[in-house]
Amino acid sequence: MTTYNPLPKWVKTKLSLSAEFRAISDAVKESRLNTVCGSAACPNKGECWSNKHVTFLILGKNCTRSCRFCNVDKNIPSPPDPGEPERVAGFIEKFGMKYGVITSVTRDDLADKGSGHFIDTVRAVKERTPDVDLELLIPDMLGDEDLLRSIALSLADVIGHNVETAPRIYEKLRPGADYGRTIKVLGTLKKYSGNIPVKTAMMIGLGETDEEITEVFLDLKKAGVDILFIGQYLSPTKKQYPVQKYYTPEEFDNLRGEALKIGIPTVRSFPLLRSSYSDCVPQLRVTTQSDLSA
Repeated sequence: MTTYNPLPKWVKTKLSLSAEFRAISDAVKESRLNTVCGSAACPNKGECWSNKHVTFLILGKNCTRSCRFCNVDKNIPSPPDPGEPERVAGFIEKFGMKYGVITSVTRDDLADKGSGHFIDTVRAVKERTPDVDLELLIPDMLGDEDLLRSIALSLADVIGHNVETAPRIYEKLRPGADYGRTIKVLGTLKKYSGNIPVKTAMMIGLGETDEEITEVFLDLKKAGVDILFIGQYLSPTKKQYPVQKYYTPEEFDNLRGEALKIGIPTVRSFPLLRSSYSDCVPQLRVTTQSDLSA
């Protein structure tokens, strides 16, 4: 299996030690909150935290699935913490955040797959800071339509579920997940979300072909996805699946153009883009797809 070293210059980042970064870091520990920024070893952590942009990881630190590209812990999860929604809400209020992203580990062990905890967190945040825009990045909930409908009606401002990669690679890299189910989940969210944008993200560099990328774009268009983020896969540690290709910034630009041509309204595409990257927070409170593409 081929790996590519050294890292190209366009995927290198510097760790920020700003006062804002230190304040966020201290508050995360004091609030006993988990973040995907730390758990998934995100390369943009320094930049985002310096901008007071945090992606909260609720429902514990341990995931019930074992995706080979992910750095999140894979141990037996604990019961949901009933105080966590209020702590997330208090954190957002304390730092005057205008946009919050809430994601979670996958909790196939729970009867409601964690959907109720997402809804409780949205409610807690909106009660304290009703003007904050909230994005939910959810697991597939095993495709349960009732659970997905409840999340779509949760008063979140953007709802996301990541497609991650091409269908051929799912079995090898995403045990427990299913590409067809992922596309169906996105379609179900769109069905019930009304004017709320539905978002997804794809990593490239896992061994997919150009034709497979196009196939994913076409499936996302059919599912009604409003927002697509495309970023370079970077192996968090040597234990995870190795990078198969580093795409150039020009190739990312070309992929954005292709996805737009296929008809996905809003597309962001560059190497260090991640699902909730602070510089790419979409404008919310839109009412039509034409607004999304503006």
